[in-house]
Amino acid sequence: MMLLIIFEVVGTIAFAISGALVGMQKKLDLFGVIFLGIITAIGGGIFRDITLGQTPPAAFINPTYFIISIVVSIMAFYGYPKLSTMYTTSKRKEIISESQGNKYMSEEQILKIANRRKQIAILKKVILILDSIGLATFTIVGANLAFKQVHSNIFLVVCMGLITGVGGGILRDTFVQDTPMIFKREIYAVASILGALVFYLFNFYGVNYDITFWVCFTIILSCRAISIRLKLNLPISNSDKYDINL
Repeated sequence: MMLLIIFEVVGTIAFAISGALVGMQKKLDLFGVIFLGIITAIGGGIFRDITLGQTPPAAFINPTYFIISIVVSIMAFYGYPKLSTMYTTSKRKEIISESQGNKYMSEEQILKIANRRKQIAILKKVILILDSIGLATFTIVGANLAFKQVHSNIFLVVCMGLITGVGGGILRDTFVQDTPMIFKREIYAVASILGALVFYLFNFYGVNYDITFWVCFTIILSCRAISIRLKLNLPISNSDKYDINL
């Protein structure tokens, strides 16, 4: 039980920061950043509870994770720019050497542009890492809740794991008018489905609870890490090639 709570807290923090950073990337104000942090952190759980007929959703009964999301989003809003600036400052010489070659710009201009590019690159990496952690933890949390209700329905367990894992991210990306990460990024939903499937099988055959959690977490995180590292994607449609105009 304690491990489940730890996973829920870790997932909430990871997704809240992920949502907040996306809001900052889109240059939203503090309220917008907090809002994105909240819906990213608890959106998947709300979808899951409504689908399972648990109303009102747990997020509205126990505000703990709601409060965690707000606090973490505010910390990200004020803390991330400072951390990013500290990092790029420490890499000053490296940044300048990478940006040399433009004779028409001063060192200060080069450094300013290079700093900005470096910060954007770091921001994207941080979002990917946190989103992957959130995906792994909440997939397990969702699958666990569904398994407790209906042990024999593998389809429901996998679907609830998937919905809990990706629901918040879909809401986040939709609100900022981006194509949801689940539809365009490296192996994402497949990692969640695989993790939820292994979770069901391990529980069904009585594998130790803690081992099940950690194995599934590792599987999902490893799938995401490998796909990001190797830039693995599912086949992408090319409407231009076939002149598909709707």
